[in-house]
Parts: sequence; structure tokens; C-alpha cells
Amino acid sequence: MSSTPSLGEILIVDDDANISDLLRVNLRSEGYDVSVATVAEEVDRRKLEETSLVIVDAMNQPYSGMDFIYDLKEDPATEHVAIILYSPIKSERMVIDALDAGADDYIVKPFSLRELLARVKSVLRRHSGPVRKNNQLSFLNLTLDPVSQTVKIDGTPLALTRTEYSILLILLKNVDSYVSRLELHHKVWPDTAAGSNERIVDTNISRLRKKLGELGNNLVNRSGHGYMLSTTAAQ
Repeated sequence: MSSTPSLGEILIVDDDANISDLLRVNLRSEGYDVSVATVAEEVDRRKLEETSLVIVDAMNQPYSGMDFIYDLKEDPATEHVAIILYSPIKSERMVIDALDAGADDYIVKPFSLRELLARVKSVLRRHSGPVRKNNQLSFLNLTLDPVSQTVKIDGTPLALTRTEYSILLILLKNVDSYVSRLELHHKVWPDTAAGSNERIVDTNISRLRKKLGELGNNLVNRSGHGYMLSTTAAQ
């Protein structure tokens, strides 16, 4: 038995055995621990706390892959899990719905195995930034507890508005990756028309940056890309 440490635990949720078997064999050969479930509704989410990534088919079942994503992201114990959704449906609306639900990537079937493996590595790389302990998100000397919805810097509570907290949570889930202003607007203000009054994002980012103190130097923006929490402070 190989003593090489696992690169992470991956769960495949698909009722097509041909696809799930192919993915399982190839992901294991890349160094991942892989398990398979055929029915999303029967997955025990209590056992997913150590899971790094879920690859799920949209599935035409009463409880679909999209339903599964919503439930994963609404549960504090599993909301940290990265998700890739694949489906034969090639439409912008489907992609947007999947990303809004909490998926990190969307792939249209049929897909190449090389492409999927590359996307798996990319998604896991993006999720490797914040350290999670007891479901907490940590970034440098800042910790965020999604259960109690509290934020601390060096152990001292940070007073944030609900909007500032929501923005910080999104950025913590995407450390060293830019999140566009439009995406932030759509996720934090989902009941308003997408793209309307996006400057409200800039206003709240400015307030959040001030409250972060020295860590505010790590909240950077780039024209055309959006905002990012960077592990390298801006000079």
C-alpha cells in the first residue's frame, strides 16, 4: 500500500456508473481519496466535514444536484466544501444558477477527462487559502465563525454590519482570487436587479477595509477584475 499522503477527499455524486467509475479511477490515480454516491438525497452530510470537493451531476431526480448544492451551502458544517457541477445543459442561465447556488465551477457534458482534472486542481487550489478549524475560516490573524457569525482579529471581536460580514465571508472563501463587483452585488443583494447600483459594493468595501485596520491592506481591487483578499499585503 502506498504511503503517499492523499491530496484530499472527493465525493462523486452521479447515478451514471460509467461516468462515476471513470472519474473515480482517474482521480485516485492522481492521488485523491474518492468515494461515490448514486443518490444525492441519501448522502450523509454529517460525514462530509473532511471532504475537500464534491463533483455532482445535475441529475434528473426529485432531489437534484442543484438541491444538494443548496443544502451543502446552507449547512455550516459543509458550506466550506468545494463543488463542481456538471450537466448536459449548455446555457448561460444554468451556469449562473449553479454559481449562485454555491458551485465553484460548472462543466458541460460531455467533457474531456483532462479538462475535468485541471478544473479539480484549480478549484482545490482556490480553496486552499483560508484555513478551517472547527468550521471557522482563518486568514492571517483574522477568524470568522460562520455558526455564530462573529469575526475576530487577534481574538478581539470586530463589529461588522450584516452586509460587511456577507462581503467578508465571500472574499474569505476566495482568498487570492478576484471576485467581481457584479458577483458580490448579486450575492449580497440578491433581491435587487443584477448590476443595478453596483457602486454600493465599493462603498461597503471601503467601510470594511477601514474596520479591518492593517488587514485592510490585504483587501485589494483591480479594475476589470474585482476585489480580493490577498495573502500578500498591498504596498
